[in-house]
Amino acid sequence: MKVTNISKGPRGLNSTKGPVLIEVGETVEIEINEAELKVSEGTGWFTFEGEAAGGEKLDRDELKKQADELGLQYAANIKSEKLKELIDAKLAE
Repeated sequence: MKVTNISKGPRGLNSTKGPVLIEVGETVEIEINEAELKVSEGTGWFTFEGEAAGGEKLDRDELKKQADELGLQYAANIKSEKLKELIDAKLAE
């Protein structure tokens, strides 16, 4: 999974192999589990792309493309999962 630090300072999270420090603006490729993903998403410090261990892959670029095609408005730092929810809701209309 690709994780990018979008906060104003260095931040850490727990990969399946141990703690990882991510500098401001840095993107790292790490493996995290679903529980850590959920906690990390709640901080608003990171953007995520890819698959958590045991999770479903969400390609952020594809989601943004689909949302744009549907005319959806969304924040630049929206979580992939939330963007997918918006797309699914629009398609269900």
